[in-house]
Amino acid sequence: MNFPSTKSRRVAFTLLELLVIVAIVGVLARLLLPVLSSAKRKAAQTQCINNLHQIGAAMMMYLDDNNGIFPGPACQCSYHPQDWIYWRTNTALYPPFEKSPVAGAMAGANRSLFRCPLDLNDNDRITAVAGDPNGPYLFSYSLTGYGMDAGTNIGMSSFFEGPTAYLFRQYSIHNPSQKIMLAEEPGSYSAADNPNGASGEPINDGRWQPGSEPLTMRHGGGAVVTFADVHVQTVKWEFGENEANSRPDQ
Repeated sequence: MNFPSTKSRRVAFTLLELLVIVAIVGVLARLLLPVLSSAKRKAAQTQCINNLHQIGAAMMMYLDDNNGIFPGPACQCSYHPQDWIYWRTNTALYPPFEKSPVAGAMAGANRSLFRCPLDLNDNDRITAVAGDPNGPYLFSYSLTGYGMDAGTNIGMSSFFEGPTAYLFRQYSIHNPSQKIMLAEEPGSYSAADNPNGASGEPINDGRWQPGSEPLTMRHGGGAVVTFADVHVQTVKWEFGENEANSRPDQ
């Protein structure tokens, strides 16, 4: 029995059809790229929130172990063993990050927990402290520190002048659910990061001074912050400009 033979026929695209396909792929790519970029930024923001949850929890553990006394602000001006974070890069003179009081309260603390995934560029902060033997502050978060006012430590960190310690206690915070304890500062002069742009200054130590230092705006115009009751929230950078949102005695 003879069966009819079948012949395969090659299907070819015309040049016009190929051009149409390429155009469609290009349109789809343009539509998908913003969505993928937005998803990536959202994931980074979620990681930043998780970071500040963990740091806030570690701060509470530190306070529990130290009778509610806050650590030092880790400011640029001077080092104290009580500073909340050891950030100086000159470890020949200063203890390493891993020995930090708050980092020491965390299980498996590592540097990435203290850095927002969107805080990617160190160039501006390195340039800003050129020649300073302390080196740059390579983290994203800082502790609220108003310092002294008419002989009183406003908080939210303890303050040290020579041998004198002006301690700040947890119970001194009015309305802790409304007061920023840990802030996310700009790491560069970028307009997408720093509200003050080129006239501003990248984060340079572990102390956030409301009024003179802004919050970042890297999360769609906002910053992730930890409040004194340890809840974490993304707020617009302007939120940090109002001292009522961070000053512990108000």
